[in-house]
Amino acid sequence: GPDYLPGHAHADTLSFELSLFGHRIFVNSGTSVYGAGTERLRQRGTAAHNTVVVSGHDSSEVWGGFRVARRAGPSEVRIAEKRDCLVAEGAHDGYRRLPGRPMHRRRWSLSAGRLQIADEVAPAAPAEARFHLHPDVAIERGEGSHGTLHLASGEIVGWRARAAEIRIEETTWHPEFGRSIPNKCLVLSLSDGRATLDLNWE
Repeated sequence: GPDYLPGHAHADTLSFELSLFGHRIFVNSGTSVYGAGTERLRQRGTAAHNTVVVSGHDSSEVWGGFRVARRAGPSEVRIAEKRDCLVAEGAHDGYRRLPGRPMHRRRWSLSAGRLQIADEVAPAAPAEARFHLHPDVAIERGEGSHGTLHLASGEIVGWRARAAEIRIEETTWHPEFGRSIPNKCLVLSLSDGRATLDLNWE
């Protein structure tokens, strides 16, 4: 939304959603409530979106039911075709207010049967990349830093992460007002300010 009317804005800069085979895979958490309250604040916060949280802070300062203070500004936005790969990348300054003035940069690289999402926080700071799964997607983790996503129609998407630590959280998805549906979130910690998630499918 425009800077002069940001009341419905979420702290979601550099977030994305993904669909494959006609099915939703990664989803932002949506909105089920309005007005002031902890749940409204959580749903507007960065951790409820498919992007990076730095030092536990939101990328834009959201508060109250419809308030925004310092808002993240995108920069370095580029889209390019490189042989058989489409690359989109960007950065934002939402965390520059924190000690060290870190910047978050993200790059998506899409080719046939493969998507790579690479995140960088520089200078390095405690950070985690979050990927919220649609409730119909089941996630399995193998030994180490890889696993599979199972779609309701039977397709399988492989995933592999390069990060210091991986965990799977229970959370909720909110497709419309008044609805909360349990789902899962794949969380990657950034090692030395970097983390990469690779997805592959046939």
